[in-house]
Amino acid sequence: MRDYSIDDGRYVNNSWLQEMPDPITKLTWDNAALISPRYAKTLGVETGDLIRIAVSDAPPTTPPPAEGQAEPPPPPTVREVEIAVLVAPGHADNSITIPLGYGRDSLNSVGERSGFNGYLLRTPNNPHCIVADGKAVGSVTVKKVGKKYPLSITQDHFSIEGRGLVREATLEHYREDNEFVKKIAGDGELPAKLPSLYTHPPLNAAQQWGMTIDLNTCTGCSACVIACQAENNVPVVGKLQVAHGRAMHWMRIDRYFASEHGYDQDKGELPEDPEMVHEPMMCQHCENAPCETVCPVNATIHSEDGLNVMAYNRCVGTRYCANNCPFKVRRFNFFDYNQRPVGKKKVAGALNIYKEYFAPFTDKGAPDTIKLSKNPNVTVRMRGVMEKCTFCVQRI
Repeated sequence: MRDYSIDDGRYVNNSWLQEMPDPITKLTWDNAALISPRYAKTLGVETGDLIRIAVSDAPPTTPPPAEGQAEPPPPPTVREVEIAVLVAPGHADNSITIPLGYGRDSLNSVGERSGFNGYLLRTPNNPHCIVADGKAVGSVTVKKVGKKYPLSITQDHFSIEGRGLVREATLEHYREDNEFVKKIAGDGELPAKLPSLYTHPPLNAAQQWGMTIDLNTCTGCSACVIACQAENNVPVVGKLQVAHGRAMHWMRIDRYFASEHGYDQDKGELPEDPEMVHEPMMCQHCENAPCETVCPVNATIHSEDGLNVMAYNRCVGTRYCANNCPFKVRRFNFFDYNQRPVGKKKVAGALNIYKEYFAPFTDKGAPDTIKLSKNPNVTVRMRGVMEKCTFCVQRI
């Protein structure tokens, strides 16, 4: 199928799209063979395992030639590819979905050698390797390779154990208890009014800014994530840093599974036929913001019009604010991404260390296309600085 981010491969060099988590799988910088939890048990694989998929044309159905007749056609050509598995709850059993557009070896400034080439399995007569008119148009074999492949999946990077942020209910439940949305894990564990050493500024401006998101209409498309990245000069960090939990998106779309039959996530169970809930998450600009109380240099403060704002030139990178944020929406610049943009994978020395780790000792410089993509109304941030959603203060 066409990939959600890069379509059929035409956008493989768009780093914004490559780093955007897939709305369902939350996979970045790669594609994978999507299979159901039940089929994964049948194959004995889990997410990240490599499998080998071999596809051949249907064998000839004509009888063997009689004496003196022409030789039968040659045996069908076998096409195969090795690809990583991603177990996807809700996927149909005994079937495999492979997003297209990845696995290119050249002509890519951004997406070189990312993912796996699903086109190797296709032919014009049988592009989807399926059954047509009740007859098999090809045979497919799937085998476990016995190797692992690293996948950068962002779903669990900013979660807090035991504190689910999303809350949903039916209309009947809402009519019985319309206060359920105010009840979250952790409430009641501390006294309601504790003395504070921090004096909050008065909110006495004429306007008090806020934002409302209709969760009933959100489909998790992630268009807002890309729009925020373009508007606010949010850098691309690359697959390796995403795997380390260092993605810089100011907005994220959390994806949750829910099942009527129940499942124990602590035991590694996955729902087989779940419902899916999307929740956009960005800085909530808390009136009693816990990030403000722990910053030792007053780099994050509250404005008179209700915004939680950042003073980048004050920030010394303690990351106390990120640790104290209950929504985990603050992002730290581990590298100077704006002066040294991430491109192809570059290694240095015999130890195969990524050159990113030698910053700021690597060469500076960015192509003009990268420079021209920056919004001149928004400050670019450098290494060692914390950043987050600003409610696009430059527009208000």
